[in-house]
Amino acid sequence: MSADELQCTVLTAFGPEEAGAWFAVNDNVMGGRSLGGPVVEDGALLFSGSINTNGGGFSSVRRQLQNGDLAGATHLAFTLVGDGRGYALTFQTGAREFGGLVSFQAPLTSAVHSEPTEVHVSLADLRPRIFGRSVRGPVFEAEDARTLGIILADGRDGPFALRVEKISVCRSLLSEA
Repeated sequence: MSADELQCTVLTAFGPEEAGAWFAVNDNVMGGRSLGGPVVEDGALLFSGSINTNGGGFSSVRRQLQNGDLAGATHLAFTLVGDGRGYALTFQTGAREFGGLVSFQAPLTSAVHSEPTEVHVSLADLRPRIFGRSVRGPVFEAEDARTLGIILADGRDGPFALRVEKISVCRSLLSEA
């Protein structure tokens, strides 16, 4: 779907009020050694750190969503600068399967960008995962989303840095026709 077929409204443009909204969840919750976290400055979220695949291998940042933030959403649009690592969009809804909390993930970017670029992610591409593994499970329901996040779990050791300048919630104009 092209950007011309979407109507987007800004969810966050990373003003000072967002500084305390984002938090890190890294592999040290299960014994890993990766480091990473969010810094909000100069109108952007900088998600950076270093992945260590010995004992884990992921770093993520998340923020809570308010009821209705994703009502009617079909896509999210990110204005970002990527470093070539394989980042994914992740959501949690509270859904549980096989005794674990389900996260819903879809690829965000693995490109290197020299300047801010708009990247669209279809919510239809979100797939259920538990502890990083794909599972058969519930379908993502946007209105049930409780947290929004970005995760890096690309299986590569080393530093990373992703700059996000804006996140928008988009609705398809085609579904209204």
